[in-house]
Amino acid sequence: MRTSVVRFVAALLLASAVLVGAGSQSEPTLQEDADELIARTDIPAVITLVEGDGTRTTVASGVATLGGRSARPEDRFWVGSITKSFVAVVVMQLVDEGRLHLGDRVSALLPGRLREGRRIRLANLLNHTSGIAEYMLLDPWRTAVARNPRVVISPGRLVSAAGRGPLGFPPGSQASYSNTNYLVLAEIVRRITRRPLVAAFEERIFRPLGLTATTYQPGLRVVGDHQLHGYDVDPVPPVDTSENTYGGPWADGAIVSNAHDLAVFFGALLRGRLVAPRLLAKMQTIVPDSHGEGMGLYRLSNPCGEPLFGHTGGTPGYVTFAAGTRDGRRLYVVDWTGVSTEAIAAMDEYLDALLCR
Repeated sequence: MRTSVVRFVAALLLASAVLVGAGSQSEPTLQEDADELIARTDIPAVITLVEGDGTRTTVASGVATLGGRSARPEDRFWVGSITKSFVAVVVMQLVDEGRLHLGDRVSALLPGRLREGRRIRLANLLNHTSGIAEYMLLDPWRTAVARNPRVVISPGRLVSAAGRGPLGFPPGSQASYSNTNYLVLAEIVRRITRRPLVAAFEERIFRPLGLTATTYQPGLRVVGDHQLHGYDVDPVPPVDTSENTYGGPWADGAIVSNAHDLAVFFGALLRGRLVAPRLLAKMQTIVPDSHGEGMGLYRLSNPCGEPLFGHTGGTPGYVTFAAGTRDGRRLYVVDWTGVSTEAIAAMDEYLDALLCR
């Protein structure tokens, strides 16, 4: 269970974790467990939300910035790859409106953009079965980020670098996580709507759901007053990595949010308020023999009961888990702000104890 989190976060700073789900927790118990985690580890802060039976409880422990104020339940943080679930909702809404179809070829949607675009369908981008290379394994990203972790590389360059190469496998034959898929989806949304992705987020998700703590902030990372700082806790003292861009972030990881807003979003999605039932079922359909990839959602294994559906996100200094039961009856959001192999192992233990008792 722990090895999958360590592998994805450590390798590409994205989390595709196998986690567990559970029973109700009182606020004192949640607070005590969070305080105990902070006391015994180098993790600067953790925020935990549990929702079920008509009750939502959120607690925070630790500090927003080392040497600074205490963390608060309403604090914001970079959510990393959870951004992809928001992108997938926009795409599915456009499908429901008849402006896109899951069987559309990328070559028709973005003529000449990808060398193998004729072989790739819209659905392949959503569930990572396209075969498109991961841009983080290619230049210019690889060389530029090694030189400067705060470099910004346009998403167009990143897509071009991956799109001119061969596919890693025939589209639809298997799943392999690639951030490039969601940069391509953002280009498709922009071409179909003739507006930037942020406009689609605001008009279709943020404002209708009242997500006042959620923003899309592509490009340079700036930490606001009500935001947690993220750290690499391997060095002594820890290094603040809050403004390390790692080339972006873009449609693959540029949303800043808080626990409350993530619970509202995933609750609305899983309860059928954002996407038509037939398309939500598509999002929750898992690629066979995969790590749990659906279309913008992951199925997260749950030895304590029914599987959870949601997404995880890793970005410099932050790791976030947000998911719920298939019907959204129970929801869980956890974010922590210290990244290292030891911190991730400690958080896996914390999540096990939190979600499976």
